Amino acid sequence: MIEGSRSTVEPIDGSLLYAAELSHRVQNEYTKAISFASMMATRSSDPEAKAALCEVIDHLHALAKGHRALMPPLPGQLVDFAADVTQLCRTLASAGLDRRGIALHLTVSGSVLLDGVRCWRAKLILSELITNASRHAFGTHAGRISIVVTMACGWIVCRVSDNGSSVPTFEPGLGTQIVDALTADLKGDVERMYTESGTVVTLSFPENLGPA
Repeated sequence: MIEGSRSTVEPIDGSLLYAAELSHRVQNEYTKAISFASMMATRSSDPEAKAALCEVIDHLHALAKGHRALMPPLPGQLVDFAADVTQLCRTLASAGLDRRGIALHLTVSGSVLLDGVRCWRAKLILSELITNASRHAFGTHAGRISIVVTMACGWIVCRVSDNGSSVPTFEPGLGTQIVDALTADLKGDVERMYTESGTVVTLSFPENLGPA
């Protein structure tokens, strides 16, 4: 009689599995869309249509790259938060902000190693804040979004500000709920300030959670 072997793989957080599965599906859809657009560009005999399809393909590649930058990590990894945020800003800029005349300016005080899952959650927050600013602060106008990442007394402070127009009254939507939920997971705080010269959102969370 041959005894079966038992798996020794450590269980993974269910939310990470769901996020990884969703990311995998979305990445596959990007691949299908790029393949379809490439096929249509090859078949087209109209130079203008072919050029337009090539622009669409480039944009889809940039969006897919931005999506990959936000894919959940493997558990137990340590990553450089500053390097990851830098890469995130580059991909967001190339995914369409540059074409709209929106400049991203990132200032990072130095590298800091974070647990991969905490880094991922913080990047999701920053991506949402940057995307939200690009959608609502400028309309069809050009502008500037500044991201400043600093360390203070064991806390990581991320400030996202824009020089666009801010809403007269704050009405939280799904994006705000997601940001607040992710911030709670980080055991951090988020502050929002709306002024005549733009909006400032500050995320702060401890570098390490310490013993439970």
